[in-house]
Amino acid sequence: MKLFKHQQDAVEFAKTNNGLCALFHDPGLGKTRTSLEVYTQLRAKEPALKLLVVCPLSLINAAWGADIQKFTTFTFAPFRLMGCKIPDIIIINYESLISKNILPQLRNLIIKYPCMCVLDESSRLKNNKSLTTKALLALAPLFKHRIILSGTPMPNNETELWGQIRFVRPDVLDKSFYQFRNKYFHLARNGEQMAPLQGKVMNRMMMRNIMMQGWRYTITPFMRDHLLHKLKPFTHWMKKEEALDLPEKIDQIREVQLSGPEVEAYRDMKNHLVAEIGGQVIAAPVAMTKVMKLRQVTSGFMYGQNSDALVVGKSKLHELEDTIEQLGDQQVIIFVEFHYEIEAIQQLLMSRYGIDQVVTLYAGTQDKEDSISKFQQGKARYLIAHPKSAAHGLTFVNCSTMIFFSLDYSYESHEQARNRIHRIGQRNKCLYIYLIAKATIDETLLAVLRRKADLQSIVHAITKGTMYAGTGNEAQKCSSEVDREELPRSVGV
Repeated sequence: MKLFKHQQDAVEFAKTNNGLCALFHDPGLGKTRTSLEVYTQLRAKEPALKLLVVCPLSLINAAWGADIQKFTTFTFAPFRLMGCKIPDIIIINYESLISKNILPQLRNLIIKYPCMCVLDESSRLKNNKSLTTKALLALAPLFKHRIILSGTPMPNNETELWGQIRFVRPDVLDKSFYQFRNKYFHLARNGEQMAPLQGKVMNRMMMRNIMMQGWRYTITPFMRDHLLHKLKPFTHWMKKEEALDLPEKIDQIREVQLSGPEVEAYRDMKNHLVAEIGGQVIAAPVAMTKVMKLRQVTSGFMYGQNSDALVVGKSKLHELEDTIEQLGDQQVIIFVEFHYEIEAIQQLLMSRYGIDQVVTLYAGTQDKEDSISKFQQGKARYLIAHPKSAAHGLTFVNCSTMIFFSLDYSYESHEQARNRIHRIGQRNKCLYIYLIAKATIDETLLAVLRRKADLQSIVHAITKGTMYAGTGNEAQKCSSEVDREELPRSVGV
């Protein structure tokens, strides 16, 4: 199969950089195929060259294995399953990479053979303190060629580029992450800029207190341009609209009116949350837990102390049932955030359409490869998935409709999930349906995702009274706030 023009351009770009580059292409543009072609052409000149692919576990067979078989004649195997004869392409997931038993074996292999390394979803290196980042930066000098792939290389801010770029080109950015951060970024809060910290000794407790007060590292447009200009010679960026004539994407909001008991449970939970926060900025893990409780209520349940789900209503579940019925006989992916939702939706769909028509993809799925295969082949009509289990690399162009039953605040996971169907090979318009409980945190979450904001934005919306569950003036106040965030309420978001 012939490469698309943007893929061929990327291959030539990688070869010009001697296989030391970053391919930051939007999800769905065929980064796997592109990097395999780079390896194929480099291998033609270096017959002994091996390829090590580091990727999320879910992509080993579903993405890389499938593309290797489809587009190449190379032998391949997951690292744990290698025999005495070393295959051309070795694939390992990020979690296994840092195993104490595997890392020394991997190092010996890289020393023995000339090797090209591809990091798929390289944003896994966004945390400079993680064991994964440290292990890969230590291994980097041993690889003859290094390519990183990501559709969202800096989901939160540009500080997350440090580990990724250091892996590809260690000579470009500062060896110390903190030197890099202090050079390009500054602390800011509500438009106020903190004096530079260079030369000041800051321990972890002092820095934690600063962050607790709402200060965040940010970058000026000038410094951002300066940083990206420095990376330009070896980073290849490509947006979908620049590369492909893919079908249209259509967003549809279906408002869910909560029942009386659900509204009461939501209002009680929200009032308790506001009282506990007291209008102050709180640590992210604490905020995450409290916001999660509001998200649960909009789906009609609450987790008790023993992790048992207490059902408070089924308004959103009924709306899902109506939506599924209106869609008719077509495949649908349903994204959820909680185990209770998976169980409730699975039970509903199985009772109506049969056990064999429903598969799942989340941490509790026993055979994820089987679920993926059945859905891709059309043997199952419905896939119920958690975004993090189906957010990277998987291709479901056999389907063109997604339903978001519930939402998280992670822009990266959300956009990656959406792009599972809007990618090379899709021939139909892609429909994204959002089930949004009216005048609740659902509306705030969607607004936050659209403006790529963060958890603190959600907490701010709660504590400032811009999100309510109720009727009359309260509902009007929520609607006016959502309008200011430019959140559409019908087709064409």
